[in-house]
Amino acid sequence: MQLEGRVQDLSLNEIFRMLKMTRKTGALKVFAGKRGGEVFLRDGEIYYAQSSLSGAPLGERLVKAGNLRQSELAIALEEQRRAEEPRVLAAVLKEKGLVPDDALERYLRDQIADAVFNLFTLAQAEFQFVPGGPPRVDDVVVCLDAEAVITEGCRRIDEWTVIMDSVGSLEKVPYLVPTTASEVGISRSEWEVICFIDGRRDINTIIADSGFDRFSTAKTVHRLLSSGMITIRDPTLELLGQKVAIGLIGPIDVYNEMFLRAVCSGELSSHLRIETVDDESFEVRISAGVREADEGDSLVYACEARTPLSVVKRMALETSGFVVLVNINSRDAVVASRRDIALMREIGDRPYMVAAYASLVDEQVSEEQVRELLELPEKVPVIKTGLRDPEETACVMSSLAGLIP
Repeated sequence: MQLEGRVQDLSLNEIFRMLKMTRKTGALKVFAGKRGGEVFLRDGEIYYAQSSLSGAPLGERLVKAGNLRQSELAIALEEQRRAEEPRVLAAVLKEKGLVPDDALERYLRDQIADAVFNLFTLAQAEFQFVPGGPPRVDDVVVCLDAEAVITEGCRRIDEWTVIMDSVGSLEKVPYLVPTTASEVGISRSEWEVICFIDGRRDINTIIADSGFDRFSTAKTVHRLLSSGMITIRDPTLELLGQKVAIGLIGPIDVYNEMFLRAVCSGELSSHLRIETVDDESFEVRISAGVREADEGDSLVYACEARTPLSVVKRMALETSGFVVLVNINSRDAVVASRRDIALMREIGDRPYMVAAYASLVDEQVSEEQVRELLELPEKVPVIKTGLRDPEETACVMSSLAGLIP
């Protein structure tokens, strides 16, 4: 049976019902550009599903929940990779007895429900059903009725509207509200999410760090907000484009964050943005804070070093200037920052300066050598600084402030 088309013409509800009634075996692919996923069926019942929008994969969720060691996951993934025929990870974990059956089935059911829900949220999507032979018997860990999955997906879509009306955005930052009550009644799922609410992480970051799925985490945050146990504030990063914004760029994330902590006046906030590059979704982690200074307050932020350059360029449109952090422990360490300097040249119309730091006390590359290795224009300042020294880092920021029109 040839089954392909657009979900605008034939809804996912109708597709799943058709596959169930005809007891089809194979994979239903749903995609919008490079975003999408697959639902695997045997005789019209769903036994596995995955989605590019589902966040942490099954193995990572089990590790973060304490049901699986990282070393055990690595062994299972290697066995999955070396299998002659494609196998689902859940089946490998079950076969090796690495995860209790009840926990494995629960997390697999959650992944299937989350993946299907995410496919329901895709607008302007296309679909294709690829018939296939029956899976290995031991590859089927759970088998879900397609009608039940449809019902759950529709319920989640309706509930998602209510959740987002309350929460506003997954980029908001939740805070715990102090209470004088001697007893507070919370469920296990609420407690698991509360453990990740620290006033720094936005909801997207909580989802990524906890390994919980997007829907259930947002639903729990909505429930906690409705009960008054938490409040939600706009993320610090919302200030981007509203006031002077300084971007920190460097090849080593841990050193970037050290510098960020030194220059910002209060707590940093952690953000996870879902950015689209060439129809492919990327998770971009960003740390941000506010610097209070005589020359005025400013937003200071740092993206992960692995952030796609196109995303940094997009953020540069609302950024006033950049500090490029360069490690001067050796010539090779300096050369590692050539990519960042090349990016500054591409951006072109934003002032930048180099903050040179040494993480070791051995021989250090001189300013003259730094300029030569990075081919820096004379107008670009190079200032040597410590990463944790408030006075030295303040000198760097004041120097850049003088370059911003």
